[in-house]
Amino acid sequence: MGIDVRRPRVLAVIQSWTPTLAARELGVIRAHLRGLGAELTIAAATGAWWIGPDDEPRPADADELVALASLPRDRDAVMVVDGAGSVRFSYTADGPLATSLGAALAAAIDALYATRPPRVTFNRREWALACLCTGFALSLPGCQRKAAAPPPPPPAPAPRELDVVLQVNGAQRRLRIDPRVSLLDALRERLSLTGTKKGCDHGQCGACTVHLDGRRVASCLVLAVMAQGRPIRTIEGLADGERLHPVQAAFIEHDGFQCGYCTPGQIMSAVALLEEGHAKTDDQVREQMSGNLCRCGAYPNIVAAIQAARTEV
Repeated sequence: MGIDVRRPRVLAVIQSWTPTLAARELGVIRAHLRGLGAELTIAAATGAWWIGPDDEPRPADADELVALASLPRDRDAVMVVDGAGSVRFSYTADGPLATSLGAALAAAIDALYATRPPRVTFNRREWALACLCTGFALSLPGCQRKAAAPPPPPPAPAPRELDVVLQVNGAQRRLRIDPRVSLLDALRERLSLTGTKKGCDHGQCGACTVHLDGRRVASCLVLAVMAQGRPIRTIEGLADGERLHPVQAAFIEHDGFQCGYCTPGQIMSAVALLEEGHAKTDDQVREQMSGNLCRCGAYPNIVAAIQAARTEV
């Protein structure tokens, strides 16, 4: 398997890292890689490894090690490089990262995609104190006079919009969007493909799962501009006309849904799981589908539907 230059890559130098040492963190690492739509190459003192979003660690080949030359070798470090080769995130640790690589990847996701201001909250005691202070201030002499209106704030500069072309379900779709728009919002709000659901909007529930470059990703964590030139498949692109995809038909036959809100993401993950050929047993299916949450608890029927569709995909 050679390096895929179209998808983002995570490069890391971790002197003491081994697959055995990080076995308990491997599920977290792969979940973050799935959110980034990226693959990971690690160089350590004892060798080098490659990890995909849904793959076990394996020794890295020569092509995958070329980009690691830009990282320091005297300290542990992590770097995220996008499909165009631009560095999007870089972190050099003060100590070893062998057992905290998942935290470093979470920081990379926050640095790349977090655009919302923090919520400001206060408790009831602070609320009551603020009300008392406000009432007291308004009762002071001179406060009854109408205060001069403050000058209006200067208008905020409008964000520069970009022209993008997305390859969605085999068709090219042209959009002019803010560079901060996620792939999820572009699909739902701009292209009216509302089958992909917005659940947590933090990459934790799996309701927004789509296929990017043939792999499942949480579309709420991928910027639309980063998906240019990469094939995208949504739940609307699974059926062949009036003929349902075998996984869709199996979900209906085995009653793999109740409220149905998580179902599009469940189906997209199940289709990718079967195409990848990773999971054979029920336990393996549950592990591979762990990133898709169902509030109704239809998990046994979902597993049964996936196993029933295995022979038809």
